[in-house]
Amino acid sequence: MSGSTALTLPGWRSQLNDIWEHPNSKKARRVAFHVVRGAKKFLLGTGNAAWIVGTTLLVMVMPLAFEIEREESMGMEGAMTLPPK
Repeated sequence: MSGSTALTLPGWRSQLNDIWEHPNSKKARRVAFHVVRGAKKFLLGTGNAAWIVGTTLLVMVMPLAFEIEREESMGMEGAMTLPPK
């Protein structure tokens, strides 16, 4: 039984090789390569952009938010200490 499988295996490999070397298959592989490469570049670029936005928020926007919150709390404390009219 294993002898018959061994005889059909080279035929199977040659068919697979014929399909692999077919011009339509080569074009599909080339298109797939470029799609995968483009997706990889897009994902890496998106990650880099997310890093830039995140660090910018931490460095520039968060101190501003804290300062606004502190001013509001100081304004509320000042309003609480004023005598009623």
